[in-house]
Amino acid sequence: MKAEQKILPDTPRLIEAAAEHFVATARAAIAKRGVFHVALAGGSTPKGLYERLAKSPYIEQVDWTRVQLFFGDERCVPATHDDSNFKMARLAMIDLLPIPPENVHRMPTESGDAAEVAVRYAETLKTVMAGQPFDLVLLGLGPDGHIASLFPETPALEVTDQLTASLFVEKFQSWRVTLTYPVINAARQVIIFIAGESKADIVRDITTDAVQGLPVQRLAPQGDYFWFMDEAAAGK
Repeated sequence: MKAEQKILPDTPRLIEAAAEHFVATARAAIAKRGVFHVALAGGSTPKGLYERLAKSPYIEQVDWTRVQLFFGDERCVPATHDDSNFKMARLAMIDLLPIPPENVHRMPTESGDAAEVAVRYAETLKTVMAGQPFDLVLLGLGPDGHIASLFPETPALEVTDQLTASLFVEKFQSWRVTLTYPVINAARQVIIFIAGESKADIVRDITTDAVQGLPVQRLAPQGDYFWFMDEAAAGK
């Protein structure tokens, strides 16, 4: 399924457009179902989005007591570690939001056992979401075409019978936990953020099919699917 491309002139305007889109999506989900389930991404562009959402006018436009925050992937480090996606999101947004602590569902990575973390997080998803799909999954795009922690040539790509997967990423010497394709694809909406000139080559390769089989190309969202890009990323 091809993504609808939203190309903004620069990263600040991309973040502004994404914040407006996030708020509209959250308000629609809350109006329809009384809750908004969202999976957050790591990375610099999502961080910019979180910082914007934590300020006026956006912070006042969402009933944060009805938002359930999850994470699309995480490194197996303590929640206080600088590599933690949770720490980034907490400092950028969560600490500033009027959101109940019990509505924030981080991956319990402090144990360091990725397989155990994956099992525990899958149980959390089942308990809190009760079989509902995510209303929104936010993703970044790596220069190797990875999304969440679905990296090329890792076993996690083939997991279709679990909500989460654990994996070791050789080039980063890093244990990770990630949502799997079935969970992401079932979401009502998926957004990939792509910003900066450093992403122009991978965007070109994906959109021209110059390269095949990248993790992002294996996405098949059943709901709405968007790429939010700035002109630098879309330049080629």
